[in-house]
Amino acid sequence: MVFKIENYLALREATEQFCTFLIEKKVDEERAFDCKLIVYELIGNVLKHSGGNATFHGELEGEVIRLKIGAEKLFCPPNMAACADVFAEGGRGLFLVEKLCKEQVFTDEGELIITIKSK
Repeated sequence: MVFKIENYLALREATEQFCTFLIEKKVDEERAFDCKLIVYELIGNVLKHSGGNATFHGELEGEVIRLKIGAEKLFCPPNMAACADVFAEGGRGLFLVEKLCKEQVFTDEGELIITIKSK
């Protein structure tokens, strides 16, 4: 499934459609929720910080969920995100993404590929 994300409404619709697809394919609901959290965080960051649109490609291959996030304007989140201070109002999202993923790869083409176990 491939989506072009131009705003937060498109982000919500694409994420809901992909997570519904995962549930229909018998992916564990907790893993589907993890995907939702990851997509919201990463694409939300693209929309907020890069000043451009995003693309989202989600696929299920056996017991692996692969999410490919691209940005109209190159946007690469930092490696090894640290968890924010207890009293901080933000800064936990990338830390959570890192903890939920099996693997993260930033390609030469500017895509971030996230791999998650489906079970």
